[in-house]
Amino acid sequence: MINSTSIKTRFLISVAANMTRTVIGFFSGLLVARSLNPSGYGDMTFLLGSFVAVRSLLDMGSSSAFYTFISQRPRGNRFYRYYFIWLAIQFVIPALLVAVLMPREMMTRIWLGQSRMMVLIAFAAAFTQQQLWQTVTQIGESSRKTVLIQVINIAVAISHLLLVLGLLAFGFVTVTTMFWLLIAENLAASVVALWFLRKMRVIAGANGPEDASPRSLFKDYYIYCKPLALLSVVAFFYEFADRWLLQRFGGSTQQGFYQIAYQFSTVSLLATTSILNVFWKEIAEASERQDKERLAALYHKISRSLVILGAILSGFLIPWSGQLVLLILGESYIMAVPALAIMFLYPIHQSLGQIGGTMVLAQGRTGAYMTLAIIMKLISMPISYLVQAPAHGTPIPGLGLGAVGLALKMVGMNIISVNILAWIIAQYHDWKFDWLYQVVGISLAVGAGYLAKTGAGFFWDLSASEALRLLPPFLASGVLYLILMTMVILTMPWLIGMDRGDIQNLFARKRAA
Repeated sequence: MINSTSIKTRFLISVAANMTRTVIGFFSGLLVARSLNPSGYGDMTFLLGSFVAVRSLLDMGSSSAFYTFISQRPRGNRFYRYYFIWLAIQFVIPALLVAVLMPREMMTRIWLGQSRMMVLIAFAAAFTQQQLWQTVTQIGESSRKTVLIQVINIAVAISHLLLVLGLLAFGFVTVTTMFWLLIAENLAASVVALWFLRKMRVIAGANGPEDASPRSLFKDYYIYCKPLALLSVVAFFYEFADRWLLQRFGGSTQQGFYQIAYQFSTVSLLATTSILNVFWKEIAEASERQDKERLAALYHKISRSLVILGAILSGFLIPWSGQLVLLILGESYIMAVPALAIMFLYPIHQSLGQIGGTMVLAQGRTGAYMTLAIIMKLISMPISYLVQAPAHGTPIPGLGLGAVGLALKMVGMNIISVNILAWIIAQYHDWKFDWLYQVVGISLAVGAGYLAKTGAGFFWDLSASEALRLLPPFLASGVLYLILMTMVILTMPWLIGMDRGDIQNLFARKRAA
């Protein structure tokens, strides 16, 4: 009989559910993007993205504190009631500002011509998705009800896809209907999940002693959130600036191009994120035991393996960026191809950043991590302006690169910040700073991708826009690419943190099995 509360079961269910939900959400997003066209899709993602940034400012780390506190021990009704009152405050005050108090001129300046009602609906959609449902998810996870939460998550994703297909069939896909759909889905999911959690006595006074006074709870939250406050403020300006500058200088169409590029890039990150979770505990445990030898071996092997895995996935997809856009989204998104090709590089160093973050946080060095994060975000904002502002008509001229500029900034700053973090880790542990495998591995992967596609082009017409005509060369290119990358790994096993002896032992074990 499966134990649904065991760590192993919950981990496997979380990985499988997250991958399933991400894939379903990816296809749902593509359907919406194709139906709305780049301009409408850009308006939708700009509004949602702006309120995701606002969320970090309103939250100030309180959601992390809430999850930590309910994970430590059972809590009574009062504790949950106070937090839901805090959530209500986070909703009501901004809603009043948007609906009534904010002058029209300020509305126009911040949301660049969007109507007051549209902004209000977008805020409600972002709030129910990013704050309300996340809170319910945290309550379920803290009480080991992972199976329930993930089942509802997948049900919401499937329902969303079916509803989008239904709206497409009747021609009702608009930015407004998509916002109302998000509100209805997340409200329904939250109500259903809370009902089940109450039935399971997760949220009940009987589940634990009543908590301390409001003053005592406020003190606990204050102590927890105080170090995170500055990061929350900087994160707000960082997230909002990227979206606002692109909408201001590039317009909603460029916003749509960038969002599509970002959405595609998450496909490459999916596998690496799943693998990363497997090693998370091992790194933390080795750090706790002060096992420096194992810590070094884990860090170097995992870092190299995840970077090369990301490079292998992205290296194959980059040359096919044009065909993917034409086939899935159509001619209206053809200008998104350069941004997409660049953003396929983004997930590669995301994995390395997550490993580095784990190393630093597992050792309690949160100060160094937060300082680096704040500095890089502050540097990033003026760079965003320079790559997106037009060359003429502004006090400080820029490059006017639109979505391509934002993609270049995201990838470039990601590479720099991740390698600075890796250097800090190397200095702290007295290791040699490891970087050559990144240049060699990524360059060879991208080169092999173009070589494999060129090889397929000798036998098939790659300019075709029909799926059936592109499938044979795509598959043939994939086979050739895997052969090339296998040769690269066997020739240079150090790229994945192994040597020839490790490779020989691996093959020997497979033959013995």
